[in-house]
Amino acid sequence: MILGGGPAGCATALSLRSHFPSLNLVLLEVSAYDKPRVGEVLPAIARPLLTHLGIWEGFEAEQFRAVHSQSAAWGQPSLIENHFLYSARGAGWHLARTRFDQFLVEQVAQRGVEVRLQTRLVSITQPNSTPNQLWHLHLCDHTQLQTCFIVDATGRRATFARQMGGRLLVFDHLTAFVHFFTITNNPSPGTVIEAFRDGWWYTALLENCRVVACLTDSDIARKLGLKDRDRWLALLQQTSWIQAIVKDGVPQGEVLVRPANSTRLDQVYGDHWLAVGDAASAYDPLSSQGITKALRLGIFAGYAIGDQLSKGDTAGLSKYASLVQREFEYYRQAHMQYSTQEQRWSQSQFWRRRHERFQA
Repeated sequence: MILGGGPAGCATALSLRSHFPSLNLVLLEVSAYDKPRVGEVLPAIARPLLTHLGIWEGFEAEQFRAVHSQSAAWGQPSLIENHFLYSARGAGWHLARTRFDQFLVEQVAQRGVEVRLQTRLVSITQPNSTPNQLWHLHLCDHTQLQTCFIVDATGRRATFARQMGGRLLVFDHLTAFVHFFTITNNPSPGTVIEAFRDGWWYTALLENCRVVACLTDSDIARKLGLKDRDRWLALLQQTSWIQAIVKDGVPQGEVLVRPANSTRLDQVYGDHWLAVGDAASAYDPLSSQGITKALRLGIFAGYAIGDQLSKGDTAGLSKYASLVQREFEYYRQAHMQYSTQEQRWSQSQFWRRRHERFQA
């Protein structure tokens, strides 16, 4: 049973279906993929992961917008461009996240996995409390399911793993305040990042709009009033590069608020369960690793779960946990080092927190 139909949950389902086809799999997703999900750049390094999962050709057919460069005003006021033409792996893609997640779950369903949309888990009975040693799941439509293993792919909330006693280690309180804009006739195609006193801004093209996000710590955001559309737009006008790129674009809807902090579960698996994707460890979007991490860990999770269920071998679960922790530590070191490159506002609360953390 897989709880969550994002990249991590779908990758786990695809991995299990490919390598352990005799298992009966069910994927539960609380949404109908009918609400906006914040877009993200998928780097070219994801291609071998999509190929491994057997969905590369389908991904190509979706024709997501290619991204050929990323520019950043970070550590200096000027904009420095990194063109992917000089990368061995080539261009990445701007993802319309809702459509990408829909594509993934369709691939899962096409391979015979039972997918239930708009289905929420209400309560659960643990195996040691049931006569047949199975999880008993009570769903929002008043139906019940039984399963021998549960995958928590519920995202940063890690809803199920925390119920099982997992403790969420929180390393910061970064939050994204996101607005979508209409696209002008000749939109700038690259991704742009611009640091400012209280955090950083980000913009990228999606299919028919531009996403613009202001990222800062939640307590600083409250002081800035970033949930308020007018105050968000006023702060946007203080940027040097982002506001020039948006230009005549018209803001659509209200400001969306999304968590963007770095977190990790202290325990990513237990008896008959495992956490994957952001439920296991979540990265700052500055890393551009969120989706590739989800796909990669989903693949490894599939192997580990399959080995336990088919052979009774739990060594893969332990190796999976070590991989999650090791990759998170690598990410943390790289993230802190990159943060120290920005010294223009070293005495501001946002940047001082990050510099002090690196020095510690």
